[in-house]
Amino acid sequence: MKKSLPIFIFVLFFALSIKAQESTTFSDTNPSTEITKTSFFEWNFGVAFVSYDSLIPFPGASALWGTTFINKENLIFEYEVGFAFPTIVTGKIGVGKRFNTTNVIVDLRPWPTTVYLQTSFSTTKEKSWIASIEGNPLGEDITIGNINVGNRWNFL
Repeated sequence: MKKSLPIFIFVLFFALSIKAQESTTFSDTNPSTEITKTSFFEWNFGVAFVSYDSLIPFPGASALWGTTFINKENLIFEYEVGFAFPTIVTGKIGVGKRFNTTNVIVDLRPWPTTVYLQTSFSTTKEKSWIASIEGNPLGEDITIGNINVGNRWNFL
């Protein structure tokens, strides 16, 4: 936990320092470098498994604000920060690929430390549903893994 707290603080300040409240397209003279930037609000709920001895699920929820960058090759970079229960604060940073309207992202949550796979479905321009499964690679912190479902609203 002590090792991942500075990483989380860095991600939090980095995300808050970027002003991104609307979808924007950046490009220069080379069209292959065009990047779409979309800001969003996301609400998630799910269960965490907090003990190796007993796989009794513990409920949780989060509200996050974030930004997704997608280039012409449909490669994705995304970050999010927000509030969560029971951890109070949370954040995520990830990379992935877009397949038609579905995003598949591999993320890192600094605290509680988890690596996870997230996908979107029922995607429209304004919103999408997301689902993720997380696992703790360190065997430390307060969770061994999470299963989440959420709804994401894009700022247009």
